[in-house]
Amino acid sequence: MNNLRNTLNNMQQLLQELEIVLAEELNQLNRAQVNPVALQMLSDSKSRLLSAINFYDEQRKAEERQAGIAAPYGQHPGLKRLWDNIIATVRVTKEMNNNACPLIELQMKKAAMLKNMVSKASAATAIYSAEGRTQETPKGKAYSINI
Repeated sequence: MNNLRNTLNNMQQLLQELEIVLAEELNQLNRAQVNPVALQMLSDSKSRLLSAINFYDEQRKAEERQAGIAAPYGQHPGLKRLWDNIIATVRVTKEMNNNACPLIELQMKKAAMLKNMVSKASAATAIYSAEGRTQETPKGKAYSINI
């Protein structure tokens, strides 16, 4: 039973860390200009935390089978309190993650528009081709003068 309590405590701690990471992710996504390096670091942290939470959740299930009990642990008030805290934190993090999805889509649209604008601008202002010649067709008459 002590192992299950430790596992639930570890899950709760990781979920609280995930909540902090998600809050920072929302903060980054709400900015006018996103810092891609910071966003990547947050994404990596989120992935690491989710993997660890999954590990402890699998461990929790194994310990429940071994002890012959199951969540929400109605007969065990200490475990029930931990489980209720976990469920509450999961709800909060799920909502935060749901709020991040439209912001990510918005940032992706902004990036695509910016990329499109830059590619149009660079194509219009190119003076020379890869061969070193001007891309514009000559206008008027061209004379070849030899002396």
